[in-house]
Amino acid sequence: MKRLINTRLILTILLASVVAFAVGYIVRGTGHQPATSLLDEHAGHGLEASVDEGGNIIWTCSMHPQIQLPEPGNCPICFMELIPIRRGDDSTATSLRGIEISEEARLLAGIETEPVQRLDVDVERRMVGKVDYDETRVRAITAWTGGRVDRMFVDYTGKEVKQGQAMVSIYSPELLTAQVELIEAHKALEDLKDSKLPLIRNTAQRMVEAAGEKLRLLGLQKSQIEAVVRQGRPSDHITIHAPQGGVVLTKNVNEGQYVTTGSPIYSIADLSVVWVILEAYESDLPWVEIGQQVAFQTEAYPGKTFGGTVVYIDPVVSEKTRTVRVRLEVSNRDRSLKPGMLVRAVRHRDGATAGTSEPRLVIPATAPLITGKRAVVYVQDPQDPGRFEGREIVLGPKAGAHYIVKNGLEEGERVVTRGNFKIDSAVQIIARPSMMSPVGAESKGGGHDHGPRTGQPTASPADSPPGRELPPLFASKARLLDATFRELEGAVVTGDLALTHLAFGVFNKELRLIDGTGLERRAALLWREYAMLLGNDAIIGAEVPDTRRLHQVFAEMKGHYAGFRAAFNLDAPEEALAAPESFQRQLGAVFARYEHLSEALAADDMAGAQAAADAMAEALRKVDMAVLGGPAHNVWMAALARMNDGLAVVREAGDIVAVRTGLEPISVGLAEAIVKLGVQTEGPVFELFCPMAFDYDGATWLQRDESIRNPYMGQAMPTCGETNQQLKQ
Repeated sequence: MKRLINTRLILTILLASVVAFAVGYIVRGTGHQPATSLLDEHAGHGLEASVDEGGNIIWTCSMHPQIQLPEPGNCPICFMELIPIRRGDDSTATSLRGIEISEEARLLAGIETEPVQRLDVDVERRMVGKVDYDETRVRAITAWTGGRVDRMFVDYTGKEVKQGQAMVSIYSPELLTAQVELIEAHKALEDLKDSKLPLIRNTAQRMVEAAGEKLRLLGLQKSQIEAVVRQGRPSDHITIHAPQGGVVLTKNVNEGQYVTTGSPIYSIADLSVVWVILEAYESDLPWVEIGQQVAFQTEAYPGKTFGGTVVYIDPVVSEKTRTVRVRLEVSNRDRSLKPGMLVRAVRHRDGATAGTSEPRLVIPATAPLITGKRAVVYVQDPQDPGRFEGREIVLGPKAGAHYIVKNGLEEGERVVTRGNFKIDSAVQIIARPSMMSPVGAESKGGGHDHGPRTGQPTASPADSPPGRELPPLFASKARLLDATFRELEGAVVTGDLALTHLAFGVFNKELRLIDGTGLERRAALLWREYAMLLGNDAIIGAEVPDTRRLHQVFAEMKGHYAGFRAAFNLDAPEEALAAPESFQRQLGAVFARYEHLSEALAADDMAGAQAAADAMAEALRKVDMAVLGGPAHNVWMAALARMNDGLAVVREAGDIVAVRTGLEPISVGLAEAIVKLGVQTEGPVFELFCPMAFDYDGATWLQRDESIRNPYMGQAMPTCGETNQQLKQ
């Protein structure tokens, strides 16, 4: 035994050495060199050692990148010599998760790639189960009154009966007494029918009705009650009839046996429809849905295929078998299916996207590195085969040798299918986000995070400009995203899954509307990273099956969102300046009049513009500024002064050029009020910019959309301009 253990230990150490050598070669692109010379080796190549807050170099193990220590030495796991974590040069990078590997290193690591493609992945799922009764079609026959069973018309189980068929006759003294009461009540009613007192006649009638109802509750049918009245003599036996057609499952009494009220006598099952209970493995569940058709066969009828509809999926997984019960409803009019029969079901599911005939986007099952609910793939740069980009994607269910891709990849991209673990280890060694350290490793000076994924890659002041230096359109849309996120957060608090699914979808839509093309260098890399993370969060959140998973996803998303705002210095606007809703509605009316003014100038309509200006001035006079206080009042007074100055210019203008001169202060004042105090309008509000206005001094105006209608240039240059920023969602 010792010899066997020693042999295994030696093999393990040898294998570890080989893998570590390969990973080290990927990172360095050369053979093994002493760790002390690594910093010198990469001097001048854009690779710097990663340091912690104290300025100490962070050291790691090429085989165990999760080991990150402040001083050199040996790995505590495999005892290999530690190497310094290095940060790559981002000047030419296209992703925070990118890495470049030489051709020799790729061959050594055995890296292989395959294209992302659309395939008709025909998923076949096999399940076993058995035929069972339809529980909704099983009825019990019980004694409605106590007595003696004198005759059983159906005296064995398995017999098929029809609805209304006589089943058993019971002698019942209680029934005899109740019939006598009914007969006497009818006689009394007959004797009192000529009474001149309505109260007496009504009382007799109610006694008849009460006696008849008592017999009905004792189990007599309407025809039997009428026969008692017609014959005028009671019967001491009651005959119980079958409430439905079917097969007798159980017979609980025998002739001559006494029963009490409620004693079970028979149970009958209607076998025209049966259930088939299948056992589905957990991995099969993504391919099983309510309403699907499933084919199955039985040993009794070789070659014959039956079909049923999935009507129920058990919400609980069996801890013993790790399967879930799936119930089919199957028509069985010929009674060929017998309860207890074993069945074998095959569920085929094609790879077409729901609602279309287009095949699914898939990747080989060996491509993703899956950690928890997330998956990372490495995508090869089509222009540079040695450059690889790590990308977090959203996977669908596994379909044979492939995974369905929900988000994150495009058809034709090539993903690494072999050697991806080695690439991931190399990415960790240069302190970039990877599978093991998804985000934040480089921003923490190389520290490894074993906790929840709340650490974020942050922008350094030199590389990422503060919010005020970002492209105005990007900065404004990014800030406005906060309102959508707060609505999502409120939906999550309610725990209403339908509401949160919708809120995640709205957030994803607003996120995709943010254009980061104006960002440069590291700011562009940060935006690409956060857009990927938040987009994936939104897609996963829109499909969460329960509140527990909902809170897990939102906790991760909240961390990503906080990191995004911190990375771009997107401080929220001052809450103290928020105006009451009544004021925002009044400002919305002002904006509506402003739109008419701008549209008239875009159409070169001077008279229409001056009329719209008068209407806007009237709307301004109706604004109740008394509801504002403190800083909000000061903001409004400054904005109001600008707008009134501009309106005065428009009223006194002698030509359309002068009218356009007045539009500029009106637009600036209105934009300031909208941003700082808020406005209630339908849809967004954009600020657009014309660089050629007023002899290239430039001027802004406001619109509800980004389709350029330039009020400063009119019909001469109607589409001159660009979107400057978004003021409201």
